[in-house]
Amino acid sequence: MIKVVNVCVGVWFAIICFFTHSVHAITFIAEDLPPYHYQNERGEVVGALVDIAKAVLEDAKLAGKFEIMPMARAYHQLETDRNTIMMSLLKNPQREDLFHWLGDVYFADAYLVSLQTFKGQVTTLEDAKNYRVGTINGYSSAQYLKDKGFTDDENLVLVSHYTQLWQMLFKRRLDFVLTNTLTLENELKSVGFKISDINKHLHLTEYPSILYFAANQQLDQKITEQLMQSLNNIKTTGQHRIILQKWQLSPPDTVL
Repeated sequence: MIKVVNVCVGVWFAIICFFTHSVHAITFIAEDLPPYHYQNERGEVVGALVDIAKAVLEDAKLAGKFEIMPMARAYHQLETDRNTIMMSLLKNPQREDLFHWLGDVYFADAYLVSLQTFKGQVTTLEDAKNYRVGTINGYSSAQYLKDKGFTDDENLVLVSHYTQLWQMLFKRRLDFVLTNTLTLENELKSVGFKISDINKHLHLTEYPSILYFAANQQLDQKITEQLMQSLNNIKTTGQHRIILQKWQLSPPDTVL
């Protein structure tokens, strides 16, 4: 009898541990990128997409935690940790089958940005191959440039954080930065420069622009479905848009 009780207790303990692990181990990750997701002066993870993720978790009645880390590390964790969700990831052909795409949350148009004083004639991406172009290591933009023929030892410079990009541009160690312009002003301000110092030189219209919540392929299927449904729910109720407006972000209706 005691043996049977012990077996039952063991089974129930295993079940409880399984569900506790499944629910409480969800980790939302992203790089430091205000106002989407960043650490404030108190070390708290905050931002528009953090608030959206919290609203999704509340609607789904799930628990989760939030971490900020460099993009290359975040992408590696997304690939290897079954309970990880990236808060903003661009979908491209190379990534499409690697992750669960839970839904679109925002957008980010891409530009080659130069100093206002840049005098070169660059009207196509092909023209830009004659110059030094920088972006973040681990970003889809790095792979995009490599696919277009840019190489590390010739015209491509990869760094780990956006502050390095702008510092290198203003020191003229770069000619262009490939970036989205939604956070451009905040990024420039963080390194002591103004939006009037730079020029959005070339709009890369073919570059993917929609940001998604992306989950590891091994995330529990039931949790995946709950999160997808809850993201749709907060869009339907208008909560998603209210959060974006709180952060002074207003995407067009055609995107979300």
